[in-house]
Amino acid sequence: ADVDACDVFVLVMWRRWGQEAPDARPFTSYTEEEFYRALARFEKSGAPTLFVFFKHIDPGQMADAGPQLAKVLAFRKKLAQTRKVLYRPFEDELAFKLEIDRHLVAFAKGEIDLPGDDRRVPLLPDSALAEIEQAKAEAKAALERAEKAEHDAEDARAKAAAAESTARLRADKAALALAERAAKAALEGKVEESRQDFAAALDGTTNLRVLYLGYQFFKRIGELHEAERLLRRWLAISGPDAQTADTARAYGNLGLIHQARGELDDAERMHRKALEINEKLGRLEGMATNYGNLGLIHRRRGDLDEAERMHRKSLAIEEKLGRLEGMAADYTNLGTLSKDRGDATAARGFWTKSRDLYARIGIPHMVKRVQGRLDDLDDPPAASE
Repeated sequence: ADVDACDVFVLVMWRRWGQEAPDARPFTSYTEEEFYRALARFEKSGAPTLFVFFKHIDPGQMADAGPQLAKVLAFRKKLAQTRKVLYRPFEDELAFKLEIDRHLVAFAKGEIDLPGDDRRVPLLPDSALAEIEQAKAEAKAALERAEKAEHDAEDARAKAAAAESTARLRADKAALALAERAAKAALEGKVEESRQDFAAALDGTTNLRVLYLGYQFFKRIGELHEAERLLRRWLAISGPDAQTADTARAYGNLGLIHQARGELDDAERMHRKALEINEKLGRLEGMATNYGNLGLIHRRRGDLDEAERMHRKSLAIEEKLGRLEGMAADYTNLGTLSKDRGDATAARGFWTKSRDLYARIGIPHMVKRVQGRLDDLDDPPAASE
């Protein structure tokens, strides 16, 4: 009766599918029956509004799902494929309270996003598949060398060491195959399919490329806790005190996680750790990225002069390397700083350079985004009452 009369139907799930429902066939649980009863009513009359929330599940649990969790995962995949109902993940009790509050306020104001709205962000960079192909080729060559070493080993100790290396490389090969499947699903916008394939690929892997792809995926879908967990695994493998490119990348990406959360002091600390390593290694590309991110942090603090200094350092390196996309990003940020200072002329100059560079290298969505900023500059200010 409540399902048939309510204005809002809220479904919250974690790892259990619900109590079996032998008297409610074809449904396999009373939870499933209630949801589809509410959905049928919505499709007929437009009410109730359905909110669905899923508590975060560790990839290890997802990769080894029992019967109850397997049904939850299948249901999540079905929601993603049909897009009849929008759903949101949450990490903990506090995050759930914030989601409920935000959604109920939006409902009261009539500002609910409708299913089918196509405002998706790319779930992985376009280069993901090419990176996996390269990693697979490297893994194949390494495995062939390890198998040969195992075959040629003459004493038991050498044979055991070679066998251990061979087993690890075979595990890497399997993880890369799963990551490739996950990446293809992500590039097609199949978020749940990709999430579940990544869970299998990431389960126990020590392959840094697989961890990096998983980090990018979870960061882009907003699951920062899982993205950070993968980076911590990456850092443990590469070595937190190691002066290597892998360790620098791990610290830099941890900085991005802290930035996304608004934890600016922690973000700056991570980026400066990465910058210190990149300077010692002479990794100009990494240095440019670190300077650019430090510039963004200083802008958020309101220190526009220091932000400009960081972005100009980044731009100088990008120009030296001839990296047009990096130059375009720096021009975009310098334009934003100019607008913050009230200098529309300078902002227009920087953003025009940025737009033209993005057009030159063929990134249409960035051309559109920067052009939107230019158009806003051209709009006259609204008259005050």
